[in-house]
Amino acid sequence: MRLLLVPGTGTDRWDRVWRERLPDDPLEVVRGSAADAADAVLRGDVDAAVLRLPPADAVGHPSGLSATVPMTSDGWGVVPLWTEQTVVVVPKDHVLTVVDEVDVTDLAGETVLVPGDDVLGWVPPGTDVLEVPDVPTAADLVVSGSGVLVVPHALARLHDRRGTAVRPVPDAPGSPVVLVWRSEQEHPHVQELVGIVRGRTAGSSRGRAGDEPAPRRATEDKNARRSGDDRGARRTARPAAGRGRPRRGR
Repeated sequence: MRLLLVPGTGTDRWDRVWRERLPDDPLEVVRGSAADAADAVLRGDVDAAVLRLPPADAVGHPSGLSATVPMTSDGWGVVPLWTEQTVVVVPKDHVLTVVDEVDVTDLAGETVLVPGDDVLGWVPPGTDVLEVPDVPTAADLVVSGSGVLVVPHALARLHDRRGTAVRPVPDAPGSPVVLVWRSEQEHPHVQELVGIVRGRTAGSSRGRAGDEPAPRRATEDKNARRSGDDRGARRTARPAAGRGRPRRGR
């Protein structure tokens, strides 16, 4: 099975668990851009992808994401994984480094570097915008004091630079990360992957109707308890050995 990962995402322990459960069918992990990830699945280049969706509060469509937004109503399998927190990357001597978290309102008046591969589609209100080619270029410009960068936390870690600091922006839109595949082209092991990313054990159900154990009906439980009670009652009614028997006359 071939799985595509966009920048800032990783398989972590998935690879290890996959090798344990499917040693004869390796999980081939490839890297791709966020803008091409959904289209790579559509073309059949990969069987599934871990990619980012536009944040709910995005203004327009983020330039760094594919124009194709995977949705179950359009024939996609979509499994939400996590929503990544947005952070601001600032120069190390910036005034915002004195706090542990930054409010959106604290960014007013700043110059925000918006990369051409932006995945948020969101700019803090009251800020100036400076467009730059990509996130790596933006990270370099933060060091020089040209502006600040607002990105998902994983992308800030991926493009970490000496001379910069990172602060969470809790009230900024988060970046949804999902696992997607085409339902009509589902790989035989895609449900196994779903189970792995959701942390299910090897023996647990993978969500198919045929795999679910049949629930016990209430009447069965009641009858089982009743039969147990009857057996207990019979044991209680049985006389103990040597008791209750008439003595023989001597």
